[in-house]
Amino acid sequence: MEKLTAAQQQQIKKMSQDRLRLKLLAAGQEEEVVVSLDTEELMATYAEILANPQPVAAVVADPELEREKLAFEKQKWEAEHRLALEIEKEKLELEKRKVEAEMAEKEKERLLEQQKIDLERLKAETEYQRSLVEQERERETKGDSR
Repeated sequence: MEKLTAAQQQQIKKMSQDRLRLKLLAAGQEEEVVVSLDTEELMATYAEILANPQPVAAVVADPELEREKLAFEKQKWEAEHRLALEIEKEKLELEKRKVEAEMAEKEKERLLEQQKIDLERLKAETEYQRSLVEQERERETKGDSR
């Protein structure tokens, strides 16, 4: 830490353990090693990295490789999108069938209720006709007895 400026030393001392671990991991340190370090070791290791920065290797990107990567990512995204659409379509179809089944069940219930009403009406009409026939017989019987 002595190789750092006072401001850098103060900045490191203010960092949380988690932040120091993230900085060390970003600098290429092994996760197993970083996790095992205590606060003092974390600060010392990060100070060493700041004091002796490693040159970053220049990455030369191959344009053809980049196109292939982009094409692959595009295909991957399209496949995921198609899959998501298929899943959504299946969910909607399932919901549609469920609603249709509920509607068919309600229609059955409605028809059954209508049949009950028709049967009650038929019973009432039959009873009424029976009572009219009985009244007619009674009149005839009274008429014959006079």
